[in-house]
Amino acid sequence: MKGTHASNTSSDTLPELLGNAVEAHRAGHLDAAYPLYRNFLEQNPSHPMGLQLFGLLHSQRGDYDNAIALMRESLRLFPEQPEVANNLGNALKRAGLIAEAVDSYRQACEQKPRYGDAWRNLGLGLLYMAELDDAEDAFRRCLEINSKDAAAWLGIGIVAQRRGRYGEAADACREALVLKPDYADAHHNLGVCLRQLARPEEALAHYGTARDLGLDLAELHHNIGNALSETGDPAGAIDAYRLALERDPSNVDTHRNLNSLLWQHEQLDDYLDSYAAAIERFPAGQGLRIAWATALNQQDNPAEAESVLRAGLEFAPESAELLSVLAYSLEQQARWDEALTLHARAVASPAAVPNHSISYARALLACGRPEQALEHAQTGAARIPFDQRALAYLSLCWRLLGDARDRLLNDYDALVGVYDLPVPNGYANVGEFNEALAAALEPLHTAKRHPAQQTLRHGSQTGGDLFVRPEPEIRALVEGLETCVSDYVGRFPVNAEHPLFCRRAESFRFATSWSVKLAPGGFHTMHVHPRGWISSAYYVQIPSALSESDACGGGLEFGTPDIDIGEAGGAQRRIQPVQGRLVLFPSYMWHGTVPFETEGARMSVAFDVVPAGHAL
Repeated sequence: MKGTHASNTSSDTLPELLGNAVEAHRAGHLDAAYPLYRNFLEQNPSHPMGLQLFGLLHSQRGDYDNAIALMRESLRLFPEQPEVANNLGNALKRAGLIAEAVDSYRQACEQKPRYGDAWRNLGLGLLYMAELDDAEDAFRRCLEINSKDAAAWLGIGIVAQRRGRYGEAADACREALVLKPDYADAHHNLGVCLRQLARPEEALAHYGTARDLGLDLAELHHNIGNALSETGDPAGAIDAYRLALERDPSNVDTHRNLNSLLWQHEQLDDYLDSYAAAIERFPAGQGLRIAWATALNQQDNPAEAESVLRAGLEFAPESAELLSVLAYSLEQQARWDEALTLHARAVASPAAVPNHSISYARALLACGRPEQALEHAQTGAARIPFDQRALAYLSLCWRLLGDARDRLLNDYDALVGVYDLPVPNGYANVGEFNEALAAALEPLHTAKRHPAQQTLRHGSQTGGDLFVRPEPEIRALVEGLETCVSDYVGRFPVNAEHPLFCRRAESFRFATSWSVKLAPGGFHTMHVHPRGWISSAYYVQIPSALSESDACGGGLEFGTPDIDIGEAGGAQRRIQPVQGRLVLFPSYMWHGTVPFETEGARMSVAFDVVPAGHAL
């Protein structure tokens, strides 16, 4: 018994009524085929082919429950039907039963090892489950059978894309497009890869082709917005994000990106309105409420944030995340007793995560209770030992309690490294190089004000990952920085107990990178980099009045936390900016900048380094 569709099932040798059903099904007359199949099965309830074909018709009509039941009954009666197992997998996948679909595809592949469609479908199911190694193996098995399967090539590309291997992913997407030039999904995914490779203009061309071919997904419009933002077209990006939200109003990332652009480009009449509109449609949407409240807190509007969050608690009274963010909103209003009560409820919730314990410790420290704070800081840090925010608050507990471990973790003299960048080839000195680098960075500073969600004040920050860009000045900078970071890491002692030294690896990678341009009065609030290992500041352009003296401000300050802990929270070290100077330090160290008032821009490059192959 062969065939997965009515179109390739011969009706010549079938019983007359079933043959008539197949003919109508093959012609696309599903409504006419339906009663014919039903009547046949009333007379022949154990006919495997009738069951599977009627199941296929149900699947095509979107009635997956009945489709699954009919196909399963067909397989119960006659298990050796790989095509039916494959079709059952399709119905299960469409019904959202991905793990069961994968099992059914596996059955089809075991029964028919040269079944390319089933291998490809298995790969897609495994990809959905984020089982990348097995997904890649399934796609490659499909391609061994049929090297011209465009969907399998796209699957290979998506696997590589999710692993961050964007060049390899782009090549696989191109293979898919050679086989199927009008493959909208392949154009879309190729665009994603090209944008990650700092080629947003090329990405936009492929996004446009995907759209012209009929792809109208929220994800596509979101990605168009990202690329337009990076090409210096904020108005176009804002329009694209709005189109994405029309198709998926619940997407928190799109809301964040849209409102970030509205803020940075001073379109404040519409700022945060998208959240209000989405909440009207999805009042129980926790992610929306948390993102909205977080933005309100960042804009020093904790009372409105409180209102947004309390309305959310009506739908989920014990949501750990809602409780924790609400507690922070109350902290901003100096309502510490209420905040501590909510933090306690958050950490007691079954859905609590380590960061809720860290936030509770932060509030207890601000209230002068370091002994209690230590208990929660230790709980959080034990579960996420390389989270730099957890280490930062744990070390504050030690500082206030006079524990020597704070000085071991925060040795500001030994662990803050200061380097002069090696002069890149082709430049007479580092000043000449920095002049060229500043000229390359300047066009990337398109925003009119700082990002709302960052610690930056009175300045601008570049978008995307700076170090993937192709400009020769940026490539030369990266080469010089690698030399300095290698030296810095190479000086770490062997110490498996120290949170910084124990992560030393054979190689490292730049996890994130960006440039900041501060205007007079600009600064960074005190902060840490939660997902980093080593953080940095490289000074590209410095106002002439700034010098080794801190009389005019602008210095990089270490040791002062983001909460008031009294005299113990004073600065532990300060380094003045000098053109061509690189400062490296552990990502858990509290740091920020002192405002400067002199004329001229202060441009820097910053990045986070993580050990290659290591995760939090």
